[in-house]
Amino acid sequence: MKTGESKPGPNKIQCVDLNLRVKTSLNRNLLLNPVVIASIVWLSVVSLYAMHLSKILVYSTEDVIVTSLWIWIPIAIVSVLFYAFRGMALPISRSKNDRWQPGLDRIEKRLKVWFGIWLVAAIFETIVSGGVPLLWLFQNTTKNYDSYGVTSVHGIVKSLFIAIALCRFSLWVLTGKRRHLKMPIFALVWALILIDRSMFLVCVIEYVVVYLRFRKVRVGTLLKIAMGGVLFIFGFGIIGDLRLQGSSSVFRALAQPTDNYPTWLPSGILWAYIYATTPINNLVHTMHLAAPLHSLLFPNTLALLFPTAIRQLIYGSEWWTPLAGELVNNAFNAATAYIGPYQDYGYLGVVLFSCIITFVCQKYWFSGSLKDTLKFAVVTQCLILTLFYNHLFALPIIFQVVWFEVFFSRRLRFGVAAHASKAVAVKGPAFAAGE
Repeated sequence: MKTGESKPGPNKIQCVDLNLRVKTSLNRNLLLNPVVIASIVWLSVVSLYAMHLSKILVYSTEDVIVTSLWIWIPIAIVSVLFYAFRGMALPISRSKNDRWQPGLDRIEKRLKVWFGIWLVAAIFETIVSGGVPLLWLFQNTTKNYDSYGVTSVHGIVKSLFIAIALCRFSLWVLTGKRRHLKMPIFALVWALILIDRSMFLVCVIEYVVVYLRFRKVRVGTLLKIAMGGVLFIFGFGIIGDLRLQGSSSVFRALAQPTDNYPTWLPSGILWAYIYATTPINNLVHTMHLAAPLHSLLFPNTLALLFPTAIRQLIYGSEWWTPLAGELVNNAFNAATAYIGPYQDYGYLGVVLFSCIITFVCQKYWFSGSLKDTLKFAVVTQCLILTLFYNHLFALPIIFQVVWFEVFFSRRLRFGVAAHASKAVAVKGPAFAAGE
């Protein structure tokens, strides 16, 4: 270093280091391409449904194939068009604020502050709720997992914790420091305490997406993910049984497995099979029985995007009734993310929803910053779980994107002294295109 030359501040060094790690580690493996993911999801659904291992799967395989094609074909078309015209969708010219990214030290301090805020909110919700769902299972109470949380606040609080955990997980992937794993693991434990399978599933999928986004896909990696998938299925069954007073026989009575179903398999397998096939079953059922509203306001699609108080003000106290659609069996009320779009505008609604979610996924697929990679994990999780729910317009899930904007904001000063060095603007093709 030349005499008289100022020594760069620690935040600048860490920022450059983090940016280089992101830039050099990021990969665009085709396994995570939105059209590949959608193909795997819907081909798997059709294949599982074709087995007809439950008596409640009342429609033919042909009906399910036709419905799946209404979903998949727009995804394929938008993906091809996006690839052809991505230069227009991802303009090279961006402002300095968009290219800016905080350093590792600043991100960590912000995450600590926001975790403290979440902790206070979680304690408040627990006090107001009178405990947590896991304890209620062992108490003589009428409360269940739906009773936890403060109305109009719980969804935002939940999204905050998931976002913090995902940021920490990404820092572990990039730096290899195990201390960053504490928060992601705690998020999974907290999901178990709340008996919240949705939160558990969202976290696991987002972790896997971030991991594969920054690590090369090897045979060993795929085997680890497969083993994790098996453990997840077992855990999914355990949580499901806990929600039914800890008895697997109760669920078997509801699932109505056929004589061809192997009775020796653990309950988690049956839970996974039923939850993978009944949503498309309900969607086909609704398409056969219900007439679309042809409403340009898309009330069934957008209702979950609002906090409960605002939602009830707009749609009334029975806002949730039409969202389920026409159910084959009332015990299983998931009907894919496409039930709302279909109820609102028929097959055109289905096509539009596929186009929107594919466009968003492809946008972040071609991006190159840490912030956009986290957003990609969220929307990819939304794409995968279109099999079950509409997470793209569900406030507790999609609000993570807003939290990432807060965590990576250039103007936010939480946890950082006012005189701290400014992080450098990221330059280079990957970040110019990604931010």
